[in-house]
Amino acid sequence: MPEFTRRTLLKATAATALTSAALAACGKDAASPPPLEEQGPPPIDAGAFDHGSPVAFDPQAVPIDEAAFPLGLQAGAMRKDSALLWTRFVADAVPPGAVAKLWVWRDGRNAGEVILVHELPVEPAARGYAHVPVSGLAPATWYRYAFFVEADGAFIGRTVVGRFRTAFPDDWDWPLTVAATTCTNFKFAPYVALQAMAEEPADLFLHLGDMSYNDGAFYLSEYEERWQRTLRDPGYRALLPRMGLYATWDDHEISNNFDPEAMQATAPSQLADAKQAFFETLAVERGPNDRLWRSYRWGRTAEFFVLDSRTERRPSTRESDEPIYLSPEQLAWLKQALEESPAHFKVLLNSVPMTNFPPPLWGLQGDRWQGYQAQRRALLDFIAARHIENVWFLSGDFHLGFVTRLDREGPDRDLWEIAVGPGGNGNNPLALVLEGDDPQNRELAFPSAQFAYASGDIAGTFLTFDPKQNAVRVRFVDPVTRADRYDAWLHQGD
Repeated sequence: MPEFTRRTLLKATAATALTSAALAACGKDAASPPPLEEQGPPPIDAGAFDHGSPVAFDPQAVPIDEAAFPLGLQAGAMRKDSALLWTRFVADAVPPGAVAKLWVWRDGRNAGEVILVHELPVEPAARGYAHVPVSGLAPATWYRYAFFVEADGAFIGRTVVGRFRTAFPDDWDWPLTVAATTCTNFKFAPYVALQAMAEEPADLFLHLGDMSYNDGAFYLSEYEERWQRTLRDPGYRALLPRMGLYATWDDHEISNNFDPEAMQATAPSQLADAKQAFFETLAVERGPNDRLWRSYRWGRTAEFFVLDSRTERRPSTRESDEPIYLSPEQLAWLKQALEESPAHFKVLLNSVPMTNFPPPLWGLQGDRWQGYQAQRRALLDFIAARHIENVWFLSGDFHLGFVTRLDREGPDRDLWEIAVGPGGNGNNPLALVLEGDDPQNRELAFPSAQFAYASGDIAGTFLTFDPKQNAVRVRFVDPVTRADRYDAWLHQGD
């Protein structure tokens, strides 16, 4: 998304009101998850899966060591029996001979007791980044975890205590709530919307890209510096320990509006360093040749398809008969995975919108799906021809939050796209149309036959996927007042 400088949309009062609260969240352990619904699913006998054992242990008795673990912790890649846990360990900040350990546990029945599931050594890679896969977990279960400094057989320091939930069993079709955001620009730090999101119940966290604004970085050390700055923000320090993460990238993780073909030809080391920093710094799985795309299934409720809408596109093909927005391999995988998915909701994490926006105010078609119509049409026609129901599109990039149909008319009108957030950005001139006094301009840019909601204001976004009601609840939450700016249940085909 281009950088616009006409005006800043985040009000100074909003930043002031939540700055103190956001800063206070740093260094806090994750709270117990509030109940997500009054009548929940049947209980899981977690011990039958993870074989945890009760241990007398109070993590609060171990002091938090920010020097040893300056970036906190993360959980990601959650499946029904596994997850990927992450931290950065600074060995120079601990006594000689001290090592890092990971504990994963469930809450015990008694005070001062935990159900220990895993105690694992931590062997950081270069620059202290550690990705620790854990398996043998129970489905649909909240786990707690922390990284510790161990010296002479005792724990002398730790991260905050985080928590994550594993994915649902294959046969579950219970409601699922996710928090989602995009676009967190340093200019809008601290990210108060993330702090607000951390205080509401959700099962997992989705990031639709532009998590770290790395523009101006060219080398690995520069990308790392920007990523570390992002993760030190109070908003991320509050939210990431609360729930597990699925994330895709957009352009700013690499460079604003970069052309992957041109960068591969003229600056391949920069592209490689940017990808390296992304995979090092987040709890995401790294596929062959830095492949990002994959899917995660939560029972029969939802399957999340993490797409790469940036690094595989080929702008030189855009005007051809076969434009490449997703690589042929990614597109073939996506089609097959959508057709085979047993989940009620198929949710595409698509960093750049799929919507056909109305001309003339929506420019830059070449930077999104709309500029690659033949491939866009091929995917949507496949979904229609195979009668694949409840495909939902989540996106970011535009520094706007909106709820829209993919088109004003025709079969694509039945499909919904939700642009989440923005979590920490603004400056899209179209927001001025929303704030202006001219209803004709608003209708021209955001036609009511297509858009159910649109705003340039920073917000937290929550979505509840409920297969029992065959509906998705979408909420945009004001980070200051915590009031809902938009709250509606949507059905495909409405």
